[in-house]
Amino acid sequence: MAEASVDPLSLPEPRKKKSLSIEEKIDIINAVESGKKKAEIAAKYGIKKNSLSSIMKNKDKVLEAFESLKFDPKRKRLRTAFYTDLEEALMRWYRMAQCLNVPVNGPMLRLKANDFAQKLGHSDFKCSNGWLDRFKSRYGLVFRSQSVESATESEDAVTVWSQNVLPYYLNDYQPKDIFNIKETGLFYRMLPTKTFAFKGEACSIGKLNKERITLVVGANMDGSEKLPLLIIGKNKNPHCFKNVKSLPVDYESNRMAWMTSEIFQLWIQKLDEKFQAQKRQVVVFLDSLPAHPEVKILKSTQLVFFPSSLSSKFVAMKQGVIKNLKVKYRFYLVKKFLDSVESSKEFTFSLLDAVDMLHLCWRTVTPETIIKSYEKAGFKSQHGESGKTNMETENGLDLVSHALAAGVEFPEGLSLEEYASLDEDLVTCETVSDSEVTWTKEGKINETESYTSEEEDDDESPETELPLPSKMEAVTALETLKKFLRSQEINDTLHDSLADLENFIQSLSFK
Repeated sequence: MAEASVDPLSLPEPRKKKSLSIEEKIDIINAVESGKKKAEIAAKYGIKKNSLSSIMKNKDKVLEAFESLKFDPKRKRLRTAFYTDLEEALMRWYRMAQCLNVPVNGPMLRLKANDFAQKLGHSDFKCSNGWLDRFKSRYGLVFRSQSVESATESEDAVTVWSQNVLPYYLNDYQPKDIFNIKETGLFYRMLPTKTFAFKGEACSIGKLNKERITLVVGANMDGSEKLPLLIIGKNKNPHCFKNVKSLPVDYESNRMAWMTSEIFQLWIQKLDEKFQAQKRQVVVFLDSLPAHPEVKILKSTQLVFFPSSLSSKFVAMKQGVIKNLKVKYRFYLVKKFLDSVESSKEFTFSLLDAVDMLHLCWRTVTPETIIKSYEKAGFKSQHGESGKTNMETENGLDLVSHALAAGVEFPEGLSLEEYASLDEDLVTCETVSDSEVTWTKEGKINETESYTSEEEDDDESPETELPLPSKMEAVTALETLKKFLRSQEINDTLHDSLADLENFIQSLSFK
């Protein structure tokens, strides 16, 4: 009978130790129910094991006292002391599900809690019914069935995303730590005379597939950091990459030259290692696709997937960045072609040439262009005016006139911007989970049917291969470059780069 009258707010405590608060007792109950070792819990709170047992024995009365205080406006929200990071992650996920009108029930929440526990390294955590009840009680969660009518009448996805979901992340991260990445297809050798042959090409098999690559473009919200381009081609070792030991971009390959879940996971993990080394926490927004699986054990990167119901206008890279990059690329491609025509030389352009040109063009995409693209996608910038508009379109028009004057056919009415966007509808990601199967308009085919050997798939022949320049030839070429640049007005950065190049060449041991 004596035990029944024990006051849960005044349970016996060890000597020289103040009485545990109601919050601490709730923490202890939740820790025990989540699977934490009792000895560890007792040590953390400086209590004896029998005191812990008394708290658990009188759990109902402790919880009753907790309920009476839960809605007191003078008290702060109660949290568990053991798994605060897990609870914050779980609540963030729950709020996003609410915003996107996704019904959540107990089993779903329990599975997600265990998933977060694994990702956060809480190997001893188990989401018991008791822990889940306490979690729901602490945050006032009540699961209700949702009718089709109520779902239909709810706010549309655009409004929810713009007013609820996106601001949540913008408040949590600085603009320099907010990134968006997006894939885009590119016919890297496509010239104006071929535009109508390429337009609308599904590019699953055949000759045109040899001409395509997939680019993955990404930058942060304030335009201060552009991620290295990821280029995905068909061949692991293209003939033009012979003797090449480093590239200015990340390069991957598969038979369809598109993004796969395997490539995506490896690339994201590489980025995460980079951010981890910088001691940063970043968020990356990206499309919800089969080729973009959730990547576990990311320590510095949070992936946020756009709801599939949203249009591409919320994807920042699609609001000007990719277009800007492609306009620049096609400008230089046509210019290189015109130089060949005017010098009566055969026009050759390899995948390696495309890699170098894309890297060059990506470096010239300005922070202003990136900031404007984010603003257009609904990411509110804190940097005020974005600056002057880039002039690629005007330069492009001059190039079209130049091409026509040189006798190069440019389809009537086709601007450089239109020329740059003709491949924007290319499929860039795997569309089925089985990587061994691809699809065409005619139906299902086995990927091996569309595969060709490296020799067949590369337009360059070994007979035209030039020998690797010697060290002396490289030094001579650098001297020629220095003489030319010194006749121009160049800044200190270029002078430093020339010195770095010379030091690098001199340090090499090849003859």
